[in-house]
Amino acid sequence: FKSMFSSGMMETHGSRLELPDIEKETFAAFREYIYTGNENITQDNVVELLRAAAIFQVEGLQKSCEQFLGTGMDNDNCLELFKISRTFGCHTLFEQCKPYVLEGFNGLWKTQEFMELEFDEVESIVKDDNLVPVNEEEICEAVLRWVKHDKEKRKSFIGNLFRYIRMIQISPEYLIHELYVDDLLTDDHTCQRYLDEARNFHMLPARQQEYCSSRFQLRNSDDLEEVILIITEFDMEKTAQMYQDGKCLWAFSFQQERWYTIAPMPMDFNPGLEFRMVSFRNDLYLGGGTNHSKNLLHYDNERNEWTLCDASMKRGRCGHVMAAVRESIFMIAGRNPKSRPESSSHVLSTVEAYNIRSRKWESIGEVPTAVHSASSLVMGEKIFIFGGIQQDGTWTSDIQVFDTRKRESSIISQIPSNIPQPLKLVKLGSDYIIVSDCQLYRVNIRKINEEKIKVEIKSLNQTLSKTLRPVLEVANYRGKLAVLTSSTKKPDVYSKMTLVDISQSPMTETAVGISSKNTTIPKPVLSCHKGIIDKQYMYHTYYQ
Repeated sequence: FKSMFSSGMMETHGSRLELPDIEKETFAAFREYIYTGNENITQDNVVELLRAAAIFQVEGLQKSCEQFLGTGMDNDNCLELFKISRTFGCHTLFEQCKPYVLEGFNGLWKTQEFMELEFDEVESIVKDDNLVPVNEEEICEAVLRWVKHDKEKRKSFIGNLFRYIRMIQISPEYLIHELYVDDLLTDDHTCQRYLDEARNFHMLPARQQEYCSSRFQLRNSDDLEEVILIITEFDMEKTAQMYQDGKCLWAFSFQQERWYTIAPMPMDFNPGLEFRMVSFRNDLYLGGGTNHSKNLLHYDNERNEWTLCDASMKRGRCGHVMAAVRESIFMIAGRNPKSRPESSSHVLSTVEAYNIRSRKWESIGEVPTAVHSASSLVMGEKIFIFGGIQQDGTWTSDIQVFDTRKRESSIISQIPSNIPQPLKLVKLGSDYIIVSDCQLYRVNIRKINEEKIKVEIKSLNQTLSKTLRPVLEVANYRGKLAVLTSSTKKPDVYSKMTLVDISQSPMTETAVGISSKNTTIPKPVLSCHKGIIDKQYMYHTYYQ
């Protein structure tokens, strides 16, 4: 306000100044504050006074107006104040409004005030991780209702709003019977893609944990949380007798910034070492190991407990490849922990499949090169096996593929000689990433014809920083690379976790889990996955 009369603007030279956007009564109160500091704020003039203060950057008066409005805030006027706070850039008032709007959403989205919000205001609500709906379908209804309130003017916004719908929480029934039959959505190419993506998510339970776009990320108010899951051991000297010598599932909560023990594994099920683990929907399956090499264990996410699957593998194995495709768990190659290393049957080439529905095992073939300690990835119905240790103890560079539908396998390519093994493979969005000696590579797999598949491994020319070495495990978390670093003195013992965003150039590294809330951490880490856990099970930590 002062600058208009002292900065050389044209107002400094005129004898008359017009302020067309301010009512006479409002300006009287505004002028009184400017010259005397007296605040004549009433319910009738507070909004216009706030507007004047915002326009002329009178911070003291703006703050007082925000405080005045904040004292009378409730569920009935919070949307109006939310709109005012965004219009005038009132940060304090906006922060006061947010809890009312986000937590009271269920009672607000059907109101006329919600229908009159601008696009950017609706977008800011729908995209917020702290939004508290009864369910995600309700947010869909709110968005559709808002757009249809002025369809011709607003239909172009539908794709920008639906990008923030958490499709992970949309039921298949609602998706098929409500969303897929709405022309507003199916006529929009972006929304059609989102619907197809959600349909694929529900159709591919074995791939669900690989989805990492914002549409498949849970809100903070959900009962479930995306976590990093690991299997570790208990310390025999410091743990209660019932858990001695056993394994336990741990989860890292990014919301709480701490580790929790989730489900101890009964001692009789202890798989030992070199077991493998995969996810199926939100459940886990753990197979093989040096102790009970024919066992398959199932972690039930809803019940938070481990159970032993009735049927046993035909061949015991450890250090194998384990993958979930369709509704089956596949065990490929590995080694027989019961045989002598020099035995010709020590390293395996056999493939077995466990059908989750029928709960039966079946021997379904072999791979050309018998290996253990190999890495793998799944694309479609094919499992790709990278490298591994052969019978003679040397690493092979073979890249093998097993077609789970045709039950055929072949060697299709070689790992470049400059990429040392063992490899750590993780899927980030649509990319398959290899971590080898802290160097990062991208795997491109293309189908040339019915008989030929081409595999290319290209360097990303990016290196994990020295502080992340040695790399213990890697996993996908919301499209970022979760790197678990081990102790320099004990290679299997967890030290810290870092989220690496390889989409940035240069890539960024963010340390997590350094909060003082809890200093208890898992010690040896034997397996690592991204998963989803019910928050009711994250409430304690057994001491190690």
